[in-house]
This record gives sequence, C-alpha cells and structure tokens, in this order.
Amino acid sequence: MGIVGRALDGVLRLGAARAAGRAAWRAHLVVPTRADVLVDSSRQVAKMYADRGHHADAAAVLRSAEVKAGSPEVRIELAAARALAELDAGAPPKDLLAVVDAALGEADRHLDAGDVGQSAARLADALGLAYHPARHFGADPSPLLADHRAFAEPFERSSALKALLDDPRPRRRPERRGRAERMLVLGYDNRTFIDPIVAEYRASGVEVRALDLATDLGLRQGLSLRGLVEARLRYGLDGTRPPLPEHLADDLAWADVVFVEWGHRALVWASLVRGVECPVVARVHRYEALTPMPLLTVWSSVERAVFVAEPIRAVVEATAPGLARSGTEVSVIPNRLELARCVAEKLPEADRTLALVGWNKVVKDPAWALDVLAALRVTDDRWRLLLVGEQKPADSLEASFDYHEELTRRIVKLRDAVEVTGFADDIPTVLRRAGVILSTSRMEGTHEGLLVGVASGALPVVRSWPELRGWGGAAAVFPQDWVVESPQEAAARILAATPSPPRSEAAREAQRWALSEMDWGVVRPRFDAVLLDP
Repeated sequence: MGIVGRALDGVLRLGAARAAGRAAWRAHLVVPTRADVLVDSSRQVAKMYADRGHHADAAAVLRSAEVKAGSPEVRIELAAARALAELDAGAPPKDLLAVVDAALGEADRHLDAGDVGQSAARLADALGLAYHPARHFGADPSPLLADHRAFAEPFERSSALKALLDDPRPRRRPERRGRAERMLVLGYDNRTFIDPIVAEYRASGVEVRALDLATDLGLRQGLSLRGLVEARLRYGLDGTRPPLPEHLADDLAWADVVFVEWGHRALVWASLVRGVECPVVARVHRYEALTPMPLLTVWSSVERAVFVAEPIRAVVEATAPGLARSGTEVSVIPNRLELARCVAEKLPEADRTLALVGWNKVVKDPAWALDVLAALRVTDDRWRLLLVGEQKPADSLEASFDYHEELTRRIVKLRDAVEVTGFADDIPTVLRRAGVILSTSRMEGTHEGLLVGVASGALPVVRSWPELRGWGGAAAVFPQDWVVESPQEAAARILAATPSPPRSEAAREAQRWALSEMDWGVVRPRFDAVLLDP
C-alpha cells in the first residue's frame, strides 16, 4: 500500500470525516502518476471505503481517478470498478450498459493481442456488472428474466465470450458400472442443503466425504470470478484445464461420484479441473440461475444436472447455451423436505391467521402479504398475519433499504394485526397458528417455506411469481388452483374457504398433494437414481 493509501487508512480507522479522506485523495490526483500506480492506488483506497460499508465514497474515489486517467484503457478499467461500487451502493449507474460494452471491447482487443489474462480480467468486469446481485435480487425486476435475449446481446457480440464458450476437448464421460458407494460432495460456503444430505446418505450406508472449497486457501484466487473466467477462457481457446491441486487428488480418486451442491463456483471449478475421472452430478437452485456461473460451466463435463424447479431449468437452458449441446442428462427434482413431519393439529387462532415464512428479503415481497391482509380486513378485522423469521432485513444491498423502511412503516401502522415471530427453530410448531400459508415472492425455486405450511394443513395461496411468469411461473411447480394474480384474488380464494380455511377441502387436497409429490420419502428414490445409480 502506498503512502497516500496508508495515510487514508489511518484517517478512516480513527473515524475522521470521510470528506477529509476524499479531499486527500483529490489532492493526490494532482500529482502526475503512472497509469498502473493510479489504478492500483485507486482500487486500494476505494477498497478501504467499501470494506467499511461506504460504497458511495468508494465510487467517488474511482470516479475522480477515472476523470484523471490519461489512457482509454485505464479509464475503462476504472469505470468498471466505479460502476461496481455504485451498484454496491444501490445506485445503478446510468452508463452501466456503456461500461459493459467498453469492458467487452477491451476483452476482445486484449484477446486479439494474445493477452489472455487481461482479456479475462475485462470479461470478468463485464460479467460482474451485468450479473450484479443488485440488478437481479434488488427492488427492481431482473433484466435477465425480463428479456434474456436483450440481456445477452452485448455478450453475443464479443469475440472473447465466444472463445470462452467453446468446448474444444470434452471430457470423456466415465462408464458407471454399478451403484456408487463413495460420494464426494463439493460446495462453496453455503451448507444449507449439504449437511442434511451428507448425514442421510452416511446413515444409509454410503461413504461420504464433503469439501467446502471456500475454506481452501489454495483455491481462493482460482475461485474468484476473474480466476474462473480466465480458466474457462483458456480452456475455450485450446482445451487447457487447470491442474488438480495435489491435496485434493486423493478425494477425487476415492470417489465413485462427485455431487456438486449449488451450481456456482464449485461447479465451474469441478467442470474445468483436470483429474476428475468419476461422474459429476450437479444440483442448481434459483440463485445460481441469475449469476454467470451456469454460463462458465463446461457442461460436457457434467454427467447429470438436477434443477429444483421447472422454471429454473428453463432459465438456465435459455441463458447457458453450453447446457443444451452438452449431452448432460437433465432432471427436475425438488429439494429435500421432510413434509410428513410437519402435519399437526391447528390451533383455534388459525382460522383467521395468514403466515409468510422467510419474509425478510425483498424478493419475498412481504408488502404483497400486507396487501392481502388489508383486503381481508376490509370486512373482518380479526384477520392477522404472522411474518415468520428474523426480525431484521436479510438483504445486504443498499438498494433494498427504501423497500424495508416503507415496509416497516406499514407494519407499525397495522399494530397487533401483524406479528414478526423472530427466528424459530421449529417452524411446524409455529405454523400450528396459521390457517393460510402465503407465497408472495417475485420469484422462487420450490419455495420450501410454502410447502412446509401446506403440509401443516394450511391453505396455500401462491402469487404467480411475476418475474418467472414468462418461464412457467408458480403454475409450473404447483397445482393451478393454488395460484393467484393479485391480492384481491388471494383474498377471494381465502374467503371462499371460510369459515375455517385449514379445515376446508381445498386445504386438505393441497396437503395430500404436497405429501404425495414433494415429501422426501417420495422424492428420494428419484434423487438416488440420478445420484447413485449407473
């Protein structure tokens, strides 16, 4: 870190005014500076701000350096970093598409000059901006889901991306001669679905090893977006695969099958690395479908892919062209849910109680649940709403702050009609109080919280998941009669089931469907067939 960087770090650590830090940085920019020093020092100072949550200040530093930069190449690199900081701050830059185009142009130029590393760096910039979570999981609709062809158009013009997507040396698919007895589970950071799968398969006699690649310091750089893009580009150009790290060789040689949970960084890595001689089976959820990882995956190296819901399969097949031509066997199998354990007698208060599980994210759109509640309370003010889950927002994106502030005002205004339960270990017990279970989300995969409520005996009311409507939506996952288009339709479905929605025939039929179609006891044989059988 340079002298200015160390000085600014000290200022920030002392908690001094951020404006003083920005002024010091502007003074530094007056001094003639080499291009590489300008880029490095700007990134360092911006990172200090960003690490402390001051993303707008990070963007301001990078914007000042961008203006100062002498060469177009440096300006484009700094513009990409500045746009990323603005997205982190919740303020999508007005020139975002122009910055993406410029980064792609630089990626193409560097590739033409034979500089694969710099080409990959600029391509990673473009992908990081286009797929930034603020664009797909924030308060605004995802541009990829709204019009995936328009979203992909700038990338389809890029010679660097075309080179990256090539599959010059498909990995030979191993022959599966018997049921797998040794399973290696790969993940990256998120163990939500990994730990139950590992425990259950071990209990049933399968030998299981599990690796969290996020904790592997030797892989950290290679698993960054830039590292994965560079590895995928080199493979696309000449079939070069990154070597298998020596400390992982024994695990890969031991396994009969590799199961990659989450179609994210671990899947891209497993599809690229040399030395994987056994079948690779991947499971893809909603989140990964809106990241660049399916695009970067070498699908010809993946023997089987499991999608948790039909709309998610449709999205990935449309936006990751390598999947359709790979020969990968595709299945749609819902997540592991022990729904039979959720059946319970309802409490009397359930007759006038709605519930929304996992409410504290913008994508769940709990404001829609408040609209349903308001429609019901017009004629009967006994209706109440349980918001089941943590009391504070789970969204880290600054773009979500306004949504949560307005939501909080509405909840406070409704007083006792809305109850935020806080974190609950035993969701089925909480749901004994609820006679109606809501899915108000803008998009979902299988929506586990909804299915737990249906299994408990609550009447399901499912919004049509507007961002996935063009991909099949909720009606491609659940029975059509569960799905409604508006809060008014939702209220009408609920009122049609009164005086006791949880005792209505509609609720009983929904419960029978959930237990017969989505319970793990029914689903597991299908999952076993994909994962373990030859």
